[in-house]
Amino acid sequence: MNISLLTIGDEICIGQIVNTNAAWMAEACAKEGWRVVAHSVVGDDLPQILSEFERLLSLTDIVLITGGLGPTHDDRTKTALLDYLHDSLRLHEPTLEHLKALFQRFGRELSERNAAQALLPASCTPLQNDKGTAAGMWFTLGKTSNEANAEAAEVHGEAGKRHAGKVLVSMPGVPHEMKHLMEERVIPRLRERAVGEEVMLYRTLMTTGIVESSLADLIGDVDAVLEGQELAFLPSASGVKLRITVTAAQRTNAEEMLNRIDERIRSLAGRYIYGVDGASYEALLGQKLREKGLTLAVAESCTGGLLGATLTNMRGSSAYFLGGVQCYSNEAKMSMVGVSPETLRQHGAVSQEVAMELAAGIQARFHADIGVSITGIAGPDGGTPEKPVGTIWVGICAKNQTPFAQKFSTGNDRATNRERAVMAAMQLVYKRVMEE
Repeated sequence: MNISLLTIGDEICIGQIVNTNAAWMAEACAKEGWRVVAHSVVGDDLPQILSEFERLLSLTDIVLITGGLGPTHDDRTKTALLDYLHDSLRLHEPTLEHLKALFQRFGRELSERNAAQALLPASCTPLQNDKGTAAGMWFTLGKTSNEANAEAAEVHGEAGKRHAGKVLVSMPGVPHEMKHLMEERVIPRLRERAVGEEVMLYRTLMTTGIVESSLADLIGDVDAVLEGQELAFLPSASGVKLRITVTAAQRTNAEEMLNRIDERIRSLAGRYIYGVDGASYEALLGQKLREKGLTLAVAESCTGGLLGATLTNMRGSSAYFLGGVQCYSNEAKMSMVGVSPETLRQHGAVSQEVAMELAAGIQARFHADIGVSITGIAGPDGGTPEKPVGTIWVGICAKNQTPFAQKFSTGNDRATNRERAVMAAMQLVYKRVMEE
């Protein structure tokens, strides 16, 4: 089943709001095995909205629309739907009763403006919005979808003839309202429609510690791996994602193909794969720390607390993360972690020696099983021919063991350098934990 997504709102077009709705909807559809072939964003402009209705219906069987259903003059989606479908408004009593109850619950009077949200196109199937005031609307083109208006035997004019049987679904742009309608009203109806149709499934293998070109060389002849299906390499600062896409007539067949391709890729590159479908490396590391009953403390210079923040993103991280220090200046490295002034003077803050002393110092101060440190030149300034921007040292010190440090060269972009430094630190900690 082919689906397109249309987001309506000037605030999206000008970058005032990030379009998280489209990302969430696309992922929800992909999990069902449906193909999302287009994302579109238009402003609150009637001609543009009408043009996109026509274009997207020409591309796909289902158009999922969010935004423009509020009670003010700049909310134009309902007007556009009436125009495009040659429809008219009718009062939908259940929606009006829902609005009355909602406003009463909050101790507010239902205004005439808000009550007008119960006026819905006659040919739609209303989708009750339990989380807000704007009802969703489901249109099957070329016929009425509302049993209460079954007398409207032929509707939607020329659009109904061109796109007979195709579906428009309009939902509010408020994220939690959209998600509610998708989960409770829209996806169940789409499942009924999708019975017997081709299924497209995805699986993403998360890798780290290897660059894209080397990973491609390792996998080799993709035709021998893929059975005619698809594989995409998606590099990022933290690693390369391998997205497998399979298409089959039945979901069970698609799942079997996914598993076979997954196994072949793991047989070739399994040592670099740490998770599936968005699994985080910090979750994997946290799991191993808990399993082995180990604790961790961090000393950060160029990452300024990013490693600690990443590790504590995980629920239950207090079981293994004891704390950390942001020792950006040399004075902080000396006073807070115990780095020797002589080491700083001889080798500089970005050096193997300082990284090792930071790791040993933070391990001792927090009485942790493992201390980890990061010191480097994140950029864009501060580099030298000997130590260019992107030079990162990561130090590790386990209890009662000699510290060591490893050098990484991460590039020229500050944000990317910080992310890669954090990933490198977590990889070294993971390796040390697995040696316990």
